[in-house]
Amino acid sequence: MAVGLLRSNTVRWLLGGAALLLLADLLLVSVVLSDREQALNRGRETARTSASIILRRAEGLFDSLDRTLSGVAEVMTARDLPPARDNLYIHRLLVRRHAITPALNWLLITDTDGLTVASSRSFPAPPLQISDREYIRAQREDWSLGMYIGLPVVSRGIGTPVVPISRRLETDGGRFIGIVAAGLRSEFLQSLVDDPGPPEGLVIGIFRSDGHALACLPSRSACPDAPLGVIDHADDEQADSARVLNTRLIGSDAGVSALHASQRYEFFVVTDYPAEVLLAAWRHNLPAFLALGLGGNLALIAIGLYAWRQVTHRQRAMAELAHSNLVLEDRVRERTEALARMANTDVLTGLPNRRLFMSEGTRLLALARRHHHPLSLMILDADHFKLINDRHGHAAGDAVLRTLGAAPSDVLRSSDIFARLGGEEFAVLLPETGHEGALEVGERLLDAFRNSVTEHAGEHLHFTVSIGLAELVPGDTDLEALLHRADTALYRAKQEGRDRLVSDRLTNSSE
Repeated sequence: MAVGLLRSNTVRWLLGGAALLLLADLLLVSVVLSDREQALNRGRETARTSASIILRRAEGLFDSLDRTLSGVAEVMTARDLPPARDNLYIHRLLVRRHAITPALNWLLITDTDGLTVASSRSFPAPPLQISDREYIRAQREDWSLGMYIGLPVVSRGIGTPVVPISRRLETDGGRFIGIVAAGLRSEFLQSLVDDPGPPEGLVIGIFRSDGHALACLPSRSACPDAPLGVIDHADDEQADSARVLNTRLIGSDAGVSALHASQRYEFFVVTDYPAEVLLAAWRHNLPAFLALGLGGNLALIAIGLYAWRQVTHRQRAMAELAHSNLVLEDRVRERTEALARMANTDVLTGLPNRRLFMSEGTRLLALARRHHHPLSLMILDADHFKLINDRHGHAAGDAVLRTLGAAPSDVLRSSDIFARLGGEEFAVLLPETGHEGALEVGERLLDAFRNSVTEHAGEHLHFTVSIGLAELVPGDTDLEALLHRADTALYRAKQEGRDRLVSDRLTNSSE
C-alpha cells in the first residue's frame, strides 16, 4: 500500500511537474511571440514617426519655394510687367529671390511658348526653348495647378541635376502671360532624408503623386519609381497622420511600412522597414529561448531570468527610442531655425536680406504713418562694380561687398536698418528721420565709403557708391512706393556722375 501511495505521489508529482514544465513552456512560447510582436510594433512606430518628420520637412521646404515663386508672380502682376528679355528689373527680381532661397540652383521666366526670357544666372537670359519640359507643359495645359513639382531633370543651361518646380504667370484679369520656374538642387532635397541618419535598415522615399521618385535613402536604387499599388495607397490617404501597413510598399519581402501623403502638394513619403532587420535581435535570441524551454527542471528559473531580461531590454529599447525621437525632433527644430536664419540673412555680408528688410520696413512704415513720424529710405549701389569684378576677379568683388556692408557701422544708429537687397544694391531705412537729417546721414555715408579700403591679394581697392533718397509722404501706403522713388533717385545719381546722393525731391523738381 505504501508502495502504491509512493507511486501515486510520484505520479502526481510527475504530472504536476510535467504540468508546470508545460505551463512554463507555454509561457515561454507566449513571451517569445510577444517579443516578436513588440519588435514589429517598434518598427511600425519608427516608420510612422520617420514618415511624419520627413513629410513636415518636405512640406516646409516646398512652402518656402512656393512663396518664392508666388512672390515673383505677385510683383510682376502688381507692376504689370510682361515677360521680356531686356527687362533689367525682372532680372534683378529673380536675382534677389534666388539669393534668399539657398535651395535653388536657378530661377527663370518663360513666355507663353516656353522660351526663356529671364534668368537669375545671367542677363540677358539665353533664349532656351524648354517647352518640351514636363514642368512647362503641365502649366501650359492646366491653369489650376498652382505650384507644380516636376520630374527630376538635368538642367540644359548648366548641366546639373535638379527637381524643377513651376507656377503660371497671369495678369489681374487671369490672362496667361508666362511661367516662372525654379530648379531645386537634388542634393538639398536628398538632405531631407540624409540628416540626421535614420535607424539602420530603414528605407525612405519621397515620391510625386504619380509615383516618380524625388529623393531616396540609402540610395536612388533603394526606391525606384513607386509601383501602382503604392500610388493607390497614396490616393486613398486622407488622414493628417502617417498610415501604417503590415506589408512593405517598396521592398518585396516581409516587413512593415508607413505612408504619409501631403495635403498641400502632389507628393507622398514612404518609410519601409524589412522584417529581416526588425527581427534580427529577436532571431538572435531565439536559440536561447529554445535552450530555456529544453532545460526542464531549470525552466522556472530560466523563465524568471528571461522575464527580467526582457523587461529590462524592452524598457531600454523604449527609452532609446524615446531618446532617438527627442534627438530627431531637436535636429528638426535646429534645422528649421537655421533655415529661418538663412532665409533672413545675406550669406556674404551677414546683413539682413531683402526679405527681412521688407518685413521690418513695412512694420516701421506702418508705425510712422500711424503716429505721423518722419521716415526716410536710401538705396545704395556700388559704382563701377562690374569693372572691379572684371579687373580683379569675383573674389575681389565679394571682398568689396563685405567692406561695403561693414563701412556704415559708425554712421548708422542701432535703430536704423541696413540690408543687402541683392547684387551690389543695399538699402538703409531711417526711422524718426526727416529729409534734412537723411541728407546729413547720406553725406556721412558717402565719406565712409570713400575712406574705406579693401585689401585683397596684396592690393588696396577703393570704391564709391551712389545713393538715392526718398522720404515718407502722406500718399505712401506701402514700402514699395518708397523703394520705387529711391530707386529713381539712385538712377539720377548714376546719370549725374556717381559718388553722390540724389533726393527724390530734387528728382521730382527737375522733372
